[in-house]
Amino acid sequence: MSTHRNLIYVLACAGLVIAPSAWIINTQLGQTLPYLDCQHQASWSAVASFVGAAASCLAALISWRSAARAKMSGPLPTLAFVGSTSALTALIFTFALSMQGLASLVLSGCER
Repeated sequence: MSTHRNLIYVLACAGLVIAPSAWIINTQLGQTLPYLDCQHQASWSAVASFVGAAASCLAALISWRSAARAKMSGPLPTLAFVGSTSALTALIFTFALSMQGLASLVLSGCER
């Protein structure tokens, strides 16, 4: 396999790797950041969620572009399907992360 094809394979799976990883990290940060938000009157939870949403959206874009590249480069229909599915999965995680960020803006860390 050529290096170009390997790169297309890796980029096609970016949404399936980066977006869930961003969501997992954000979920773990959601356990500790509300205490800091309450102590310092900051919104670090929202910042973490929106950074994760941006990373997830970037992963969706990368996967979508690699799916389009796979369609143009020849007979790689499976790779195009994986890239498209990866991009749509990343968009779902982007939506979830943005909803968590909006919830962090509505509720401060002191509501207990």
